[in-house]
Amino acid sequence: MPIITLTTDFGTKDHFVGAVKGSIYNELKEVRVVDISHQITPFSITETAYILKNAYRHFPAGTIHIVGVDSEISQENKPIAIQMDGQYFISCDNGILSMITNEINPEKIVEITIQNSEDNNFAILGVFIKVACHIARGGMLEVIGKRITDIKTIYEIQPQVNEEQNQIVGSIIYIDNFGNVISNIAKSIFHNIGKGRTFEIVARNYKFTKIYEQYNDIVDFSVPVDKRQDDGKRLALFNSSDFLEISMYRSNLKTVGGASSLLGLNYRDNITVRFL
Repeated sequence: MPIITLTTDFGTKDHFVGAVKGSIYNELKEVRVVDISHQITPFSITETAYILKNAYRHFPAGTIHIVGVDSEISQENKPIAIQMDGQYFISCDNGILSMITNEINPEKIVEITIQNSEDNNFAILGVFIKVACHIARGGMLEVIGKRITDIKTIYEIQPQVNEEQNQIVGSIIYIDNFGNVISNIAKSIFHNIGKGRTFEIVARNYKFTKIYEQYNDIVDFSVPVDKRQDDGKRLALFNSSDFLEISMYRSNLKTVGGASSLLGLNYRDNITVRFL
């Protein structure tokens, strides 16, 4: 049974997600629809790119991913479909997929040319679903569009490396549900530039000189549980996606807050690594 995933900024209050799912099942009854997220910050390209990049790799080969963020079709925002890493991605050419294509070469890219049979403001219904179901039936990408070789790239997902000054200047690209702030500094870049040297990480007025392997490494387990005061301690680590993250141990957004609120770190703020 084919799998179609949905990643949108529609939220769950309105009818949009239900309409999309209903349209998929109306077009193709033998299919499994999986929600990746519908809580993307509206029109946030980098947030969508980060979430999709870290979710798609866990799906089986042949999965079809529909991306409904910034999906209003225009001359500058044309619909595309990409076959890549054994899976398929349908989106507008707005840079979302470049976080994946920067690391993996696409097998095929097509600019979708089929006409929208629905509201032009809701392309995901009229175009994306038709393309997804065509692929799910075994259809070729060339049937629904013309081959192209390049897509738009979002440059803010790439940190700036200055080897003369021995530093990497990155930025915050995502804030998760715990208030942890994720930068665009990948573990591989950190090690390639750092070459084992000592370092300091600067985020606003805060400095970090150690990177932990996991969150609870900050806990001194030799101290009795009733005497520990580890909750709320700030730390830096490479998260499960291998991006540099600033966190508060056991943060709780509903009570004390997370790294974003407590340290005053926001989307697009700089995080700098200086090698000493």
